[in-house]
Amino acid sequence: MKHLFLLLFFPTFCIAQKSKNVDTYRDSIDNNIYRVVATQYAPGYLYSLSFQYEKRIIKSLTLLAQMGTGIDVQHFGNLDNRLNKKNQYAFSVFGSVESRYYFNLAHRIKKEKAVHNISAFYLSLQEFILSNPFIFVNQTASNATQGNIQTFFNLGWQKQYQSLYLHVYGGPSLFKKSFSKYENNKYLDEWQMGFAIGLVL
Repeated sequence: MKHLFLLLFFPTFCIAQKSKNVDTYRDSIDNNIYRVVATQYAPGYLYSLSFQYEKRIIKSLTLLAQMGTGIDVQHFGNLDNRLNKKNQYAFSVFGSVESRYYFNLAHRIKKEKAVHNISAFYLSLQEFILSNPFIFVNQTASNATQGNIQTFFNLGWQKQYQSLYLHVYGGPSLFKKSFSKYENNKYLDEWQMGFAIGLVL
C-alpha cells in the first residue's frame, strides 16, 4: 500500500512543482529581451532572419530595434522561369526601430494572465529601412524588391512560452520612399503584415 501511495502521489507532486515553476515563469518580464526571429511578410514573398533587442522603458512602453537579412522569393518572371518553375531570389539587409505601447498589459497583469516578457497586444510606430538587393539567384535587379524606407503604424500581438516566441502584426504605411532606380519597380504597398516565430536568448 505504501508503494502504491508513492506511485500515485509522486507524479502529482512533480506536476504541481512544474506548474508552480511555470506560473512563476509566465509572470516575469525582463527589462532587456534578446531574440532571433524568422518572419514572413505580406504582401509578396519576403522572408527575413533577424536579431531583435527590446528594451522596456516603462511598464507598458518598449523600444525595439532589429537587424537582419531579407530574402525576396518570386515564383514568376520570364516564360522560361515559369515553365521550369524556377524560383527567383534576391538578398538584402534591413533594419528597423519601433516604439511599442502594450495597451492590454496592465489588464492582463490584473487578471493574473500570462504576461511573460510582455505577452500582450500592442500599438506601435515603426521606422523600417530595406537595402537594395545585392545577391541574385535566377533574378534580375530590375525585377527584385528594391530598397526603401517606410514608416508603419502597427497593431500586433506577441506571445512567449518559455523560449519560444510568436508574433503577428500589421498596419498601414504612413510614409514611404523607394530607392529603386528602375521606373517600373518603384511601387510600394500601402500596408504590411508579418508572421514571426523565434527563440528568446
